[in-house]
Amino acid sequence: MVGDFKEDSTVRPKGDIPSPDSAAPPEAELRRRVVEILDEHHLMSVATNRSDGWPQVTLVNYLREGRALCFVVARDSQKFANIVRDPRVSLAIGGGSARGLSMSARVHEVVEPHRIEQINKRIWTHAQESAFTPQPLSSAVAVLQADPEIVALTDYAVPPGRRDLMRIVEDWRVEPI
Repeated sequence: MVGDFKEDSTVRPKGDIPSPDSAAPPEAELRRRVVEILDEHHLMSVATNRSDGWPQVTLVNYLREGRALCFVVARDSQKFANIVRDPRVSLAIGGGSARGLSMSARVHEVVEPHRIEQINKRIWTHAQESAFTPQPLSSAVAVLQADPEIVALTDYAVPPGRRDLMRIVEDWRVEPI
């Protein structure tokens, strides 16, 4: 594993990997920072692949359930059709601050009635505490779950900025890449 991935302007020969940064945060700190950003926000951009090959990006409210990011979409939406056809998505979370996440994830529909009920209860409890308002414009909705696999954490709070790239494994355990 390479450890911390920092963007820089150094030109390296193809295949040359920079040495690990001794100042890279340990895995627990990376995990804490990722989860903190996820819990600070409730709106994310979801980029899907349309059937014609063009990307489509939309905003959705989300709820973090452990490692999963749950959201609700209309069954008759292009977003739902895109995800059914190709479950690979890109997610972006942040805004209003100097920190954010860009993630590669796979999405599947939550179909277990008890799990849908649990998610609905959490969504509406959360809605009362914040501006969380999942409102697909349809009477037929699907509860979806995104499971992030690769996460890029960008933090410009301290110049010149920092970018950490990591693989997510069970329960938000991170492996820097």
